[in-house]
Amino acid sequence: MIVAGLGRIDPLGGWLAQIKAGDSTLVTLYTRDVNFGTNNVAVATTFVLAPNANVQFVTGGATSTVITSITVPADANYVQFYLKGVSAGPGSATITNLNYSQYSNTVTVTP
Repeated sequence: MIVAGLGRIDPLGGWLAQIKAGDSTLVTLYTRDVNFGTNNVAVATTFVLAPNANVQFVTGGATSTVITSITVPADANYVQFYLKGVSAGPGSATITNLNYSQYSNTVTVTP
């Protein structure tokens, strides 16, 4: 039986329930099918990253920069980037792409 529908990116690997302001954690976005199977994308696929003011998505490393989108390369099924705590309070983020179900999650940012 073939089931057609939007792809999924949930769950995001490495997403924590709590993070300290100033710290970051590596997260992995996997491209999945409607049944949660991991599949390579045929073409480079970009996802829009929309966090609230208490968190941000960053590239990581010594020259880390804030990012607002991330691309899974063609013939791959995941991409890694960092979630960074910015200020204490509830952090939330939404990740979107027209061909995938919207992903939303929260994290508590501690002082």
